Amino acid sequence: MLEAPDMVRQEIWGYLLAHYAISALICTAATAAGIDPDQVKFKRAVRIICRRVDDPAAFPPHRQKHPLGQVIAEITSPRHLNTRRERTYPRAVKRARHNSHPVKKLGQHGTRHEAPATINSRTPP
Repeated sequence: MLEAPDMVRQEIWGYLLAHYAISALICTAATAAGIDPDQVKFKRAVRIICRRVDDPAAFPPHRQKHPLGQVIAEITSPRHLNTRRERTYPRAVKRARHNSHPVKKLGQHGTRHEAPATINSRTPP
């Protein structure tokens, strides 16, 4: 069955709004927990939210006051966060192509760093 273009547009807007709402919830949760929003896994947050929304037992009448707080706490729990290793890799390609990138050599690994990368936005004097 073919859908009308207006219905397709409506569905696309629905997906965009859902993505925005989840991203806003992740930012709110990360800010409240005092962590970087990039540490929160988007896919894991979607699964947590879907599990809470689909399960009517997740919102019993005696706990109706703080279901969002419980979702936020679960999203930012340490077991659901990204643990990133601080490293960088030089730009290289696995096979030679018609571009200017060097070919990756055997034993070529990334550089490990002690702390996360920082961005300095000041212009030099």
